[in-house]
Amino acid sequence: MRKKFIITSFLLLLFWLMNLFFFYSLIIKEENNKIAGIQKKQENIEVSAFIGEHRFTLFGYTSPEALVTFQGLGIFDQTYANKQGYFIFQNRFSPFSPREACLTAQDKFGRLTSPVCLPPFPIDYNVEIGPVIMPPTLSLDKNDYWVGDEVILSGQTIPETEVDLSMFTKQSNFLALNLVKSVEAFSFPEIKTQSDKQGNFSIALPSSSSKTFRLFAQSQFLKAKSPESRKLTVKILPWWFIIIKIFGWLFSLIKSRLLEFIILAEIIALIIYVLRRYLAFHVIKKERAIILRENFSLMIKERTKDCL
Repeated sequence: MRKKFIITSFLLLLFWLMNLFFFYSLIIKEENNKIAGIQKKQENIEVSAFIGEHRFTLFGYTSPEALVTFQGLGIFDQTYANKQGYFIFQNRFSPFSPREACLTAQDKFGRLTSPVCLPPFPIDYNVEIGPVIMPPTLSLDKNDYWVGDEVILSGQTIPETEVDLSMFTKQSNFLALNLVKSVEAFSFPEIKTQSDKQGNFSIALPSSSSKTFRLFAQSQFLKAKSPESRKLTVKILPWWFIIIKIFGWLFSLIKSRLLEFIILAEIIALIIYVLRRYLAFHVIKKERAIILRENFSLMIKERTKDCL
């Protein structure tokens, strides 16, 4: 009986030790997998080979962290540029036939570049296109400018690059009603500025007289100029044009509610007519009277001898 008890105790102890060892091994395994807050450590090794298959690589430069879209006939792809403005499309499709496609970039503020269209791709096995220098993005700080305002132009491009601003304009004549507009224009000398480490740049332009500007920008990178940006039109209006803008703004507010305003005016006119015609006739008679006199009580005096 005692021998049986010893054997049973030994088996229970052995079973308990085995369970303890199993749980301890699990804890050690979890602790080894924890690296800087990462619960699991995985290492993926990818091996790729291109045997009898086309390879396509397209790379270029734009503003930092911009969304670059590559689109054409049967082609659509997107990627993000890094903090230096570098982007790449690699092995996304195989150009078995010559195709045309265009690149556009959207900066972090939602502004779009002008499209850069590429010629038909070669159909060789290894196609590498680049670097494609994307044009800068442009925007104005407001829609309308008056004489004396400061026109602030801003945008984004490749970090720490030179930006050339080109402008051409013609004198505006708001007093003359010309049926045929003049096409003669003159251009200003190029204005140069530099983008910062985040790719931002801005230019302030004076406005001493009423003019209509057309302007665009180009970036200088790798000893080459980028394509032209989107062209912006800036109208500098004379001060008296503010009155016309105010009336136009009021008319735009009334225009959408014009029918309601007419009905409301008719109702008010009808109410005034009813009140004046039927409910306040004595007031109307007083207002229409030529001479008004106060109501006095009649005084009767007897005639005396002195009055005779």
